[in-house]
Amino acid sequence: MKVILMGCDQLVALAIFGGTYGLIISEKVDRLAAAMAGICAMLIMGLVEQSEAFSFIDFNTIGLLLGMMILVGIVKKTGLVELAAVRAITLSAGSPVRLLVLLSSLTALLSAMLDNVTTVLVMGPIMLAVCDALDLNPMPFALSMIFASNIGGTATLVGDPPNILIGSAARLSFNDFLLNMAPVSLVCLILSLGIVVVIYRRDLMDRPRGGASFNHARQRLDRRLTPRVLAIMGGVLAAFLLHGVLQLEAATIALAGAALAMLTCPVNVEELITHEVDWTTLVFFSALFMLVGTVDHLGVIEMAAKGVVSHVGGSPHILSMTILWASGFLSAVLDNVPYAAAMIPMVKNVSHLTGFPPEPLWWSLALGVCLGGNGTLVGASANIVMARLAERNGCQITFRGFMKTGSVVTIATLAVSAAYVLIRYS
Repeated sequence: MKVILMGCDQLVALAIFGGTYGLIISEKVDRLAAAMAGICAMLIMGLVEQSEAFSFIDFNTIGLLLGMMILVGIVKKTGLVELAAVRAITLSAGSPVRLLVLLSSLTALLSAMLDNVTTVLVMGPIMLAVCDALDLNPMPFALSMIFASNIGGTATLVGDPPNILIGSAARLSFNDFLLNMAPVSLVCLILSLGIVVVIYRRDLMDRPRGGASFNHARQRLDRRLTPRVLAIMGGVLAAFLLHGVLQLEAATIALAGAALAMLTCPVNVEELITHEVDWTTLVFFSALFMLVGTVDHLGVIEMAAKGVVSHVGGSPHILSMTILWASGFLSAVLDNVPYAAAMIPMVKNVSHLTGFPPEPLWWSLALGVCLGGNGTLVGASANIVMARLAERNGCQITFRGFMKTGSVVTIATLAVSAAYVLIRYS
């Protein structure tokens, strides 16, 4: 087997890259601080010019995130999500299982249209308050909501940050994700609900007690703001669907929608930009793009891709399965955003070297990183957000307790996804 040797610059870059990721994984240092320290070390060591480093930032991804954060911030002010939750409680007719299915389905739907972290931030407090009012154990509801948010986010371009990265890098449209990812995501959602119901069947057998504490949510619907933001959000989603015909980048669509919403909706723009836009995430993404771009620029990722090709051989099916399962298990212990950012240039290089059709490789990567996030408590940002919300409401979600159910859901959904990829893209 041919041995590929690295030069001094490549070894130094790989050491900085590995050290940065080690800090991110350990969570002993804030991940933004770690990413910024990593790219600064690259610049100071002269491994990349500053102008080159900035050119590695994918502004299509940054713009898409910024626009959607602004739109979601305005949607949260309408009371629409709370109203939908009230309707789910009414439709449950006193059945905890039906309530779990309805709330989880709503979470998956919202996560597909918005993003999983925002969905959990909005739906989590409502779910916990419902469980408290009805005297239900919140644990199965919290876990199911996490799984649903990650699975729902898998279905669309904007549902999960890794999909945004993959879609931008591979030039895959909103429709591409919807047609290729939505069918398997629906099956995975049903499977995850069944697993939670089986594991927590005793808790879900009790009839809820107490009561109708959410009727006041109906009165919080902003009659002036709601029709405007609904019309704009509908236009944005329609533009995403017509992405190829309009020949507009996803960032342009999202930013145009955000600008129109700020111009026409009665909102405090300064407050919206300050409190609803997660600037820390945007800066983290930028630093991550520069870090990964530098490693790719120096040829380190191309060498890794050649190593993968030499081990996998000439089978596109084995390569797809390797990417899917490896991504699933690694995303369970790593944050799936930096992992996806690191894998994207590798998949590009592998596809180029082998001549294999790239689409199955991209879908395998997307399924692996998104569904693998359900494996452990630190697998996805939405998991940690929901765990913190639950802890503040007296429900402790431990790492081991989460993994007990999350590992089963992850293995089952990855197995379904593997079968889907093999059958559909054979």
